[in-house]
Amino acid sequence: MKMKLIGVAAMVLATGAYAQSSVTLYGRIDNGVSYRTGLPSGHLFGTETGGWGESWWGLIGSEDLGDGTKAIFQLESGINTNTGGMNNGGLFGRHATVGMSNSKYGTFKLGNLGAGFLTQDSWDLDPQEMQAYNIATLDRGRVWEQAGNGFEYTSPNLNGLTLKGQYALTNTVGNWNGTNGGPGTDPSNLGAPQGRVDGVKAMYNNHNLELLAIYDEVRDRNGQFSNVYAASREAMVGGTYTWGPLKAYVGYQHLSAPQATLQNQGLTATAVTGTLPGGVTGAPTAVDHEWVGVNYTVSPFLSVTGGVYHANANKGNGNATLYSLGAAYNLSKRTFLYTELGYVTNSASSNVGLGNGYSDYYGPNTNEGGTSGAPNYGRSQFGAIAGIMHMF
Repeated sequence: MKMKLIGVAAMVLATGAYAQSSVTLYGRIDNGVSYRTGLPSGHLFGTETGGWGESWWGLIGSEDLGDGTKAIFQLESGINTNTGGMNNGGLFGRHATVGMSNSKYGTFKLGNLGAGFLTQDSWDLDPQEMQAYNIATLDRGRVWEQAGNGFEYTSPNLNGLTLKGQYALTNTVGNWNGTNGGPGTDPSNLGAPQGRVDGVKAMYNNHNLELLAIYDEVRDRNGQFSNVYAASREAMVGGTYTWGPLKAYVGYQHLSAPQATLQNQGLTATAVTGTLPGGVTGAPTAVDHEWVGVNYTVSPFLSVTGGVYHANANKGNGNATLYSLGAAYNLSKRTFLYTELGYVTNSASSNVGLGNGYSDYYGPNTNEGGTSGAPNYGRSQFGAIAGIMHMF
């Protein structure tokens, strides 16, 4: 009997050794102030949430299953720290996944991929690291797309190469690509129903060199590519190279939406009569976007960033150029101060603003009830932002 008890105790101890688990609470809070000129109704000075990056909190955990395999989960919620409200469409709109990870075979997740949709991995190519004025500015928030009902696989590191694939279902009876009707999506309704979403990513790291390629598809609720800035195909390539304290960036993005129409952009024929500038022949079905930039580490406490971004839309919708300059100063390992300046110029038939698509919709400023924060056609816009980020 004594030997049996010893054997049972040994089995329990062995099981406990393999079933080690951990749960971590984490997050970050970002608040600041901003100033913007060139708005249709004048200038704006106000508080800002997420000027350097969105505020969030979350839980992440793992359980050791043995033989290099772990069960993993992540729950993450975006926060509007101006109001205390939730971002990203729900309590855990940023992430709600569970899966398995193995050091040899890679990582598999399923659930709400949310802000983990791989187009958001493009921050690796952004000299401003997704601050307020960044690669999302000229594509009106296209890189902020999200995905629910999803599956994700990430390979292990293969001699510097890492691959990732994602596929998100619509969960709609009889409609693989859409959600049985309704208007198309746009960057202002993250978390709302959308059509099928999928993508692949390849990243290569070799000492000072990093190369990245992304291809993804986001369909609207009708299963179509109807809005180049929201429901479209995206191809992105670029790289970075580091020389000591200096890191250089270069990137290219192509957006394609062959089914785009003015109506899919939220405009009706009567609403646009006499309001679109000369030369515009319809909603853009393609946008080409290029950028270069640098990040310079002045000291362990101070870094300076700068970038130039240029985008051109077809169908006569013109081109825009963004110039940005930023700085961050570390007060500690978890707290830093930041500031960024942005200046966007537009050709005569373009009116891209600094609102990343959320407050400066495509089309004349009477679109979306006249709430647009974009400049008028052919005009420029200047923005400045400063704030503090704390991580826990």
